[in-house]
Amino acid sequence: MYYFVLALQYISIFGLLFESAYIFRNWKSRIHGYLLLNCAATMVNNAGMLQVMLSDNYDEAMTAQKLSYVGTVWIPFSLLIFLVELCGVRTKKNTMLFLGAFHALTYVAVMTNDWHHLYYRNLGFTKEGVHPHLTYDQGPWHHVYTMFLISYIVYGLLILFMTIYKEKNKKNLKRLWYIAASIVVEVICYIIYLTGMTNGYNITVLGYSLSTVIMYIAIFKYDLLDTLELTREYVVDKLSEGLIAVDTEGRVRYFNEPAKTLYPQLVEKPDETLDIIEQAIEDEDVITIDDRIYTPCIEELEYEGENFGSLYRLIDDTEHYNYMEHLREQSQLADKANRAKSAFLANMSHEIRTPINAVLGMDEMILRESKERQIIGYAEDIRNAGRTLLSLINDILDFSKVEQGKMELIPTQYELGSAINDLVNMVRPRADKKGLRFDVNVDSEIPHLLVGDEIRVKQCALNLLTNAVKYTEKGSVHFEVGYEKAGKDSIKLRFTVSDTGMGIKQEDMDRLFSPFSRIEEGRNRSIEGTGLGMSITRQLLDLMDSRLEVSSVYGEGSVFSFEIVQKVTKWQAIGDFSKRFSSVGKGVHIYRELFHAPTARVLVVDDNAMNLTVFKGLLKKTMVGIDTASSGAEALRLAALNTYDIYFIDHMMPDMDGIETLKRLRAMEGRENALCVALTANAVSGARETYIEAGFNDYLSKPVDGERLEKMMAGMLPEEKLEKQAVSEGRRVSTAPKVLVVDDDQVIRTTAKNILDNIFDVITCGTGEEAIALTKSKMPDAVLLDISLAGMNGFEVLSRLKEDPEVRDIPVIFVTGEDSAEAESTGFKNGAADYVKKPFSPEVLIQRTKRAVELYQLQSGLKSEVDRQQIRSERLSLEMMMALAKTVDAKDHYTNGHSNRVAIYSAELARRLGKSEAEQQQIFRMGLMHDIGKIGVSEDILNKTSRLTDEEFMQIKRHTVIGSEILSSITEMPGLATGARSHHEKYDGSGYPDGLKGKDIPEAARIICAADCYDAMTSTRTYSKPMEQQKVRNEFIRCSGTQFDPDVAAAMIQMIDDDADYIMNEQGFTNEIWQGSAKIEELAAGENALAEKGFNGIEGLDADTGIKHCGGEDNYKLTLEAFAESAEEYTESIRKFVAENDRENAMIKLHSLKGAARTIGAEKLGDMAYTGEMFYRGRSEEKPDIEGTLAELARLTEALYKRLR
Repeated sequence: MYYFVLALQYISIFGLLFESAYIFRNWKSRIHGYLLLNCAATMVNNAGMLQVMLSDNYDEAMTAQKLSYVGTVWIPFSLLIFLVELCGVRTKKNTMLFLGAFHALTYVAVMTNDWHHLYYRNLGFTKEGVHPHLTYDQGPWHHVYTMFLISYIVYGLLILFMTIYKEKNKKNLKRLWYIAASIVVEVICYIIYLTGMTNGYNITVLGYSLSTVIMYIAIFKYDLLDTLELTREYVVDKLSEGLIAVDTEGRVRYFNEPAKTLYPQLVEKPDETLDIIEQAIEDEDVITIDDRIYTPCIEELEYEGENFGSLYRLIDDTEHYNYMEHLREQSQLADKANRAKSAFLANMSHEIRTPINAVLGMDEMILRESKERQIIGYAEDIRNAGRTLLSLINDILDFSKVEQGKMELIPTQYELGSAINDLVNMVRPRADKKGLRFDVNVDSEIPHLLVGDEIRVKQCALNLLTNAVKYTEKGSVHFEVGYEKAGKDSIKLRFTVSDTGMGIKQEDMDRLFSPFSRIEEGRNRSIEGTGLGMSITRQLLDLMDSRLEVSSVYGEGSVFSFEIVQKVTKWQAIGDFSKRFSSVGKGVHIYRELFHAPTARVLVVDDNAMNLTVFKGLLKKTMVGIDTASSGAEALRLAALNTYDIYFIDHMMPDMDGIETLKRLRAMEGRENALCVALTANAVSGARETYIEAGFNDYLSKPVDGERLEKMMAGMLPEEKLEKQAVSEGRRVSTAPKVLVVDDDQVIRTTAKNILDNIFDVITCGTGEEAIALTKSKMPDAVLLDISLAGMNGFEVLSRLKEDPEVRDIPVIFVTGEDSAEAESTGFKNGAADYVKKPFSPEVLIQRTKRAVELYQLQSGLKSEVDRQQIRSERLSLEMMMALAKTVDAKDHYTNGHSNRVAIYSAELARRLGKSEAEQQQIFRMGLMHDIGKIGVSEDILNKTSRLTDEEFMQIKRHTVIGSEILSSITEMPGLATGARSHHEKYDGSGYPDGLKGKDIPEAARIICAADCYDAMTSTRTYSKPMEQQKVRNEFIRCSGTQFDPDVAAAMIQMIDDDADYIMNEQGFTNEIWQGSAKIEELAAGENALAEKGFNGIEGLDADTGIKHCGGEDNYKLTLEAFAESAEEYTESIRKFVAENDRENAMIKLHSLKGAARTIGAEKLGDMAYTGEMFYRGRSEEKPDIEGTLAELARLTEALYKRLR
């Protein structure tokens, strides 16, 4: 074997020597030089390898190896430039210089390896194997060199096969195929060599030998070195393209055969042909000849800086255009199929959910406003049916999500008691309706504050509870919640649902979890549901690493249970819930003020100004007189000057606490029996007994519950001071609707008031001026207006009311003795709601007035509901887009947050370019969705760290078309598809997918293109690291007018210049970059009015909870203002007390801050203050982060001031 290999080596050397000599003799062009360099380098390499084979020791082998590398390093480089020249590929001079320098440095690295070992490591010599050879490990430079070789192979074969694909000349094709075969042989041998399977033999030598034989065939049989052929076929004829060359005077000097075939008149009328081609170029149009499509273009003929004329090229793009047309047809078919496939879920989501939500919303308004028992019953039936329908739809959508693997758990902090309360409130009415006993048993020691996916936990428990109620005809349903400790900061939370229902046969157990299936279908046909509940529950529990346990006895009942591990935020026990659940009311409960007491007077004492504001707001509708004091000393001063019916005293106050204040108050003359209620945030077990023992009459926990407060006061205030509202059947009714009666006849006013007074709150007046004033001040629900008033008549009053936007919707009923059709017609034309003639019967007056009031209240409710639904719709749309953007970014592991950053940058660019707020928000949405098409690209390609193949890059480019197809069905937002399709178009027309140019590119896409490129340069990618800001700026300057719209580039450059702190990047990114970001946050916030204004967008603040604590939206805003104003005093006092180690006052202030924070819904700040309070109270050894607490207070206060302004 050894001598056979030596023989091959000698043959290859002499063969290469002969080939080099032949090429040298026929050397007439650059391509000959590149081929000669390749042959010579290969010959030197083989000669060096021959010496290695003949060596007897390491020194001889290493010397021979270095000799071989004189040729080795230039083989791939010379072959690459030979192929580039052969295929006519344009390559920048600097690129070739760089590659040449790299190969030269590689040779230097080999020659000096003994000094640094960058190329070879652990060198040795062995005579084992086929022949003597060196042994070594590859160094880092060797690995880099190998990567370059692989890149050459891929690129060289790519351009060669592309050239073969385009070539039509058979002789040229054969040449190209021989060259391809020659290179493939070398590649195969090189790959075998890299695997190390040849036992020390460098098989590339054999590859070079075989390649030499193939190249000989190409040279001698197919005239590879024929200069004229090379020049005409590869340089002039340009791979069979039509070419026409003209000189600087515009005279045709040359045209090839393809051009002559296309334009036979070239011989006699060359100018006419040039005019046709130039017009097509100017119009950016194609030329169609004999069903073939040609793209014309013109290039300057230059050599060494001197212009010799122009070259017109006619490129046959027929296959390209046919392929694009085919793509368009396939795209339309795919889009149609996709629409058909998703029609079911789309109809579910839009056609059913939207109107059902609207129906339920309007039904809620009926439940709130109606006082008729029968109407309330109907409304309850509508609500129950609507919720059932929504439940069915949600089951199907949830099942679809789970099946597609799109269901994700979102752990959040939640209050277990609130979650259980929600479950009981949802299930109890169903159980009551069927006459079932619903028992609830909750372990009172369960920690109340947990971390988990509350929504999915409740969904699993609710599915079990609703099933138990549905399949139980008589008896009871029992719901039990328990726990056991699972770790230092976690518990196993156990839910158990048992019933006395029909039970499950043992043979049916396997079908229990089958989707769209119900056990004993015939027997249970009347029971509502999709048959998905148990299947969804099991799969959700799988996601939470849990399982559903089932035991059942047919005919007796079933028991379902599951355990889930939940983290514990606070170990404070949940307490006794049995009383709370047993007191849950049946039927509808709409709360309004329990009483009016305008002559009553109370004193509220609290060192927290915000708490005082909340308290006053809760009692606002009761008309109770309220005085406030911010300390015990001030309370005593006011008590000495005034008499109060009730004193509400905060326990934890500096200097003089609540208990000390109580003692001093009771010591005052005449105040021995003063009614005093303690206010405290420490609502722990036994608190009431503690305060009663201290002398208080009762206590209230913070945040104060408005309903409990009024109940307490109703029992404490003197009976003569209470003006109680109507209460019937456990349901408090709202204050009666107001009706204004306007008539200059006292008898008519008195008669109308006596008729309507049992139903309405009636106000009367006798003139038009009084009517206008009272309407504006009292805002009645209807106005009964006489036409023939003294002074200003009824028509004039009506006209004045309709001009005022505040009162123009209030219905006006004309009540008149005029029997005139003309007067009646005039009244209706001017906006009257109805017309009642005198003398009127009580039944008619009541009926007409009631109808007008109900229509007015319903109209007001509907308007409010429409506004809310619109906000909800916009918010849901934005949240869905944000979720989709996060999905795309999560798929591309290296660009997390990319879509959101591009959206923000795009919106800010739009603002700087003078776009309206609506346009800015539209571009924001387009920016969010610009990369949605990456959903259709493989993650392996998106996250590939090495160079992409041509096929992979084509798949990446397809994301623009995919995104456009996905978004094109959103007809109400057509711009989304535009942004997705065109954000990779370049200003000079070299982009994709459509090659649009200049202003033909949609403006939004031009903006998104700049934002996208900016983020690509400033964030971490698979192929690059973030660039310095100055370099990014230089790139925008360089590419202005080529890649980017000059106006957009100028705006981006200005943005970069304004970004002094460099926050526009993935590390320092903030929404404050875009001044309009608050508008988006506002849109994506909550559903109530204050949340819509942005309070729910503040980190660490739950506006919905705060509004609930404060008794209403208006009061909540006042409370937030008081909280913000008191922040400085909190900060100074807490710092002072902590610095002085005044533990008692520090504890009091932190206690006060805790209560204030929890009242407004700032749970995080409240928890931090609670930690400090417990430390200074001596009940915890955990040292509080006081500065962190105050920093959170400062951050929250600053955010509040921004929103409040």
